[in-house]
Amino acid sequence: MRTLLAPAHLALTIVILIWDIVLAGRMAQNRQAPRVFQALCGLAALLVLPGLLLTLATSTIITGRAVVAMDWLWPVVLALFAVQAVYALMRRMVNPLWGFPIAIYNVLIAIVGFVRYMIGHGHASVEPLAPLLAAQSLAMVFAGGTPNVLATPFYLNMPMVSPAFPALRPLTGSFRLVMSLIALMWILFITTLGFPRAVVQLRNAEAHRRDPLRERPDGDFAVGLKILPDMASPPPPPAIRSDSALLDTMDVDAIEVVVLPGASRLAMDSLARVLVPARRDSALLIVALGYRGKLVPELEKAPLDEAQRLATLRLIVDRLRPDIVLPAEDPYGSGERAVGALPPEEWESYLARAAHVAKGIDREVRVGVAVSAYTRNDSVLYAWAAAPRSPIDVVGFSLFPSPYVGGGIQADTRTADRWMSVMRSRKEHWVFATGGYPLAYGERSQEEAVWEVMAWATDHPVIKGLIVYEAGDYGQSRGLRAPNGRLRPAAAAFMRAMRGLRESAR
Repeated sequence: MRTLLAPAHLALTIVILIWDIVLAGRMAQNRQAPRVFQALCGLAALLVLPGLLLTLATSTIITGRAVVAMDWLWPVVLALFAVQAVYALMRRMVNPLWGFPIAIYNVLIAIVGFVRYMIGHGHASVEPLAPLLAAQSLAMVFAGGTPNVLATPFYLNMPMVSPAFPALRPLTGSFRLVMSLIALMWILFITTLGFPRAVVQLRNAEAHRRDPLRERPDGDFAVGLKILPDMASPPPPPAIRSDSALLDTMDVDAIEVVVLPGASRLAMDSLARVLVPARRDSALLIVALGYRGKLVPELEKAPLDEAQRLATLRLIVDRLRPDIVLPAEDPYGSGERAVGALPPEEWESYLARAAHVAKGIDREVRVGVAVSAYTRNDSVLYAWAAAPRSPIDVVGFSLFPSPYVGGGIQADTRTADRWMSVMRSRKEHWVFATGGYPLAYGERSQEEAVWEVMAWATDHPVIKGLIVYEAGDYGQSRGLRAPNGRLRPAAAAFMRAMRGLRESAR
């Protein structure tokens, strides 16, 4: 049932969009309405679709640079709908039964939209309002049924036009009642369900802001960065330019890329050329085999096509010659969202076959796997991978703020500590993915999440490296570089940590 929540929300968004355009357009043509109200309705009907398209276009570096000068349009649209709804209510032009919920809802999401816009442009002055932004994001998680909605731009609250004329049919009145109930539901979700959790999460993150990094005098801790969008075709030039410049600035120890099953040989060759400068500087290369349907979830789970994945794995090892390869990115994280909750035995069988295939091409490549959900299935998979006779060479973790456990990272790191203490594995461990959600919790929260995980990882000698997700926003808002080209504060914390670790090694 939960798998249908995210597609249902997207369908509802389209329904509300159509309703807004049609109804606002009709009210703009009503000559009996005040001129000001007609103008508000006309502008709302005219701008809502372009505003929505622009806010989606400015969510990725690939297209964001071209239209970033217009990203103010969506907050303006939200403000227009809020003013229209309040005006209709104050002038008694709308039935209070649906006028009040729609007006409060529109004002609330307009404030959230303004805060998100200001944070997206680096205005730290609005960070005190981050709990409201986080409350709306957490409410969206519960409505969408998956934490993936924290990063993707497709899950947002559409404004609702206030119907400022009587319903002509019973069906029309019923539909308006449904819209008002949806608005009321969102108000309750944000204020009573999301806000208390948001305050707790942000306080927990801030508590670890000054955690010290443990010195690694042997220089045995690598800090890396995930670059480029998940690829099935050649990487787009804007992403190459942006991420190459960031790599030159940061001088990282490791690079991670994610390749989708079925990626073409041309894509692998193009990626190999992009990675030549980094490989020349002796940076470690980690390649993970990802999944399709990350941004917009499928209605049905796709089967785990082992044949296609193994064929892509052969191409990865042959063309890219990675130091570490992950045949499955987060089996019980993004993997579960894409292919369903497979039993650990099925993942173990696939990973064993993948290790055999990879080492058949390059005996030096190391095969890794990351746990991310910290559930019983992940516990079984970790125990298998960390065992001495397992074909897995590197065991790792993915650590992101979770909306389900009161702040998230602390509960996951405690679980990881317990697993490592029980297994006492001598195998190399990594944090294969960590980061934050700057447009869901605020940019300070992203900086705190990266620092907290880095402090935890350096405190464990068995953990030999950490990868920050990711260089830029590619449909998922979790990059160190915003779509407008600005480096977020987490980038400064990332470079400060690297400098400290290298100085301790010297």
